[in-house]
Amino acid sequence: MFFGCKKLSFGYSENKVLKEIDLEIEKGDFIGLVGSNGSGKSTLLKLLCGILLPEEGQIIFNDQILNDKNRLKVGYIFQNPENQIIGVTVEEDVAFGLENIGVPREQMSERIEWALSTVGLTGFNKNDPNTLSGGQKQRLAIASILAMKPEVILMDEPTSMLDPKGRNEIYKVIDRLLQMGETIIIASHHPSDLEKVDKIIALSEGKIVFEGDKEDFYSKRIIETELPFKEKLKRSVSRNLEELVDELCR
Repeated sequence: MFFGCKKLSFGYSENKVLKEIDLEIEKGDFIGLVGSNGSGKSTLLKLLCGILLPEEGQIIFNDQILNDKNRLKVGYIFQNPENQIIGVTVEEDVAFGLENIGVPREQMSERIEWALSTVGLTGFNKNDPNTLSGGQKQRLAIASILAMKPEVILMDEPTSMLDPKGRNEIYKVIDRLLQMGETIIIASHHPSDLEKVDKIIALSEGKIVFEGDKEDFYSKRIIETELPFKEKLKRSVSRNLEELVDELCR
C-alpha cells in the first residue's frame, strides 16, 4: 500500500470520532474528503500525518507503519494558514521546517527558491508574512511544507477562509502540484474545491459511507452537499434541453 490506514479508530474521551476506517490511496491520487461538521474529516487528516496517534489500527506509508521518520513524507496544511506561519520573513518561514529536519545550509536556499516559485511567491523572500493577503499566506504555508519534499499532502479546508481570488490562487497551486505527481487529499465543504478530484470519500458519524467516482457521489446524493458549479450548470442545461424537446414534440 502506498498510503492509507487499516481499522483506524479514534475518540476524544467517551466520544468515538472514527470507527475502523480502512483507506487505500494510490500515488498521484487527488482525493476529496467530505462530510458534515463533526464527521471526523479533520481528525482523520491529523491521524494520517501523525499529529494525532490512533487508539486502534495503523497508518501505512509505502508498506510501512507510519513512524517518526517516514511521517516527514506526509505534509499537513491547516485551514488557517496563520496557525502554520511562524517566520519573521517569508524565507525564514520556509527555512524553519528545513532546519528542523537537518537540511544542509547550502541546500536550503535552493529549496526555498524552488518552493516559493512553485506557489507563485517568487520575490517575496524578505516580506513580512503579516503583510500578505489570505491567499498568499496559504500559499506560503504550502511552500513551507513543499520545501520538505513530502510525497503526500493533506489539506484541511484550505480555501474556507479565502475570498474567490484567494481560492483561485490555491487552485492554481494544486494544479501545479498534481502536474508534479503529488498525492493530495483535500477535506472541504466548498464545491469548487472538488471540481478536479479523482474520487470522493464521504464520512458520516465516523464511518466511510461512500468511496468512489465524484459523478456517482453527486448522483446518489448519499450525504447532502452542494453541487460544484460545473455539475450544477450541466444539470441545468440538460433539464432545459429536455423541456425544449418536450415542447417541440407536442
